[in-house]
Amino acid sequence: MVGDSAVTKRQAGGKIVSADAVKVQYSAKANVGFAIWGKAAMTATRFDYWLKGFITNEIGEGDTIEDIGTKLAEQINSDLSKMSRPWASLVRGVHLAGYRDGEPVLFHVHCGHEGEPSHELRLYHDYPDDQNIPPKEFDEILRSGYVHLRNGYHPHFAVLFNSLFPYTAHLREIANIQFPYPNIEGRLAFYKLLVKFVAETLKASRQHPGVNDVLGAIAFDRTGIKIDERLPFPAESFETEVDNEFEFGSG
Repeated sequence: MVGDSAVTKRQAGGKIVSADAVKVQYSAKANVGFAIWGKAAMTATRFDYWLKGFITNEIGEGDTIEDIGTKLAEQINSDLSKMSRPWASLVRGVHLAGYRDGEPVLFHVHCGHEGEPSHELRLYHDYPDDQNIPPKEFDEILRSGYVHLRNGYHPHFAVLFNSLFPYTAHLREIANIQFPYPNIEGRLAFYKLLVKFVAETLKASRQHPGVNDVLGAIAFDRTGIKIDERLPFPAESFETEVDNEFEFGSG
């Protein structure tokens, strides 16, 4: 799981971007990873700080990823409902990755799919359940390829990701190079490269830098975390700034 650290703060004079968000987080108790995106204001703090508290205080040994996702959606909704604002102004999401009966799953808590009216956050069982992928077929997909969820600037990531297929094929043909290298380190390095490329693309095209190249990342398997590159939380508190509009470009 890879996420940048850009936070867009809307003020009367325009937008200010800082690099202090912790969008990728992890629960060792449950062996579940989290990546957040979207609007970042909560009633008393910023969303990444709120999630940190949830992971510390609300997750116990043996909690399933479904239990965690359901509780996560319920508690986010409970907090956001106190703002008395339309859901369209509160849109956000959390990717959850973990294991169920020893098999990897990839879920998403969010406010509705693209094209539908925004609503309270709900848990979606994206892979494999919501895609209606039978267990045997899902196992074959994982052995031969991969599945992933994008968010935030996903059109940029999608175009870049798809454009790399001929490049990787050409590398294999002319130099026998495997890109990305077929292990967990290679895959993580690959996704970090994609995020950094999008960040530099925004700079080079003079677009709003809603994605940056200061990254947090984790990689884990059934036995626990293998690569831990999580960003530290800043010492500053955001409790005095909750009336401001914060937004996470990607997670």
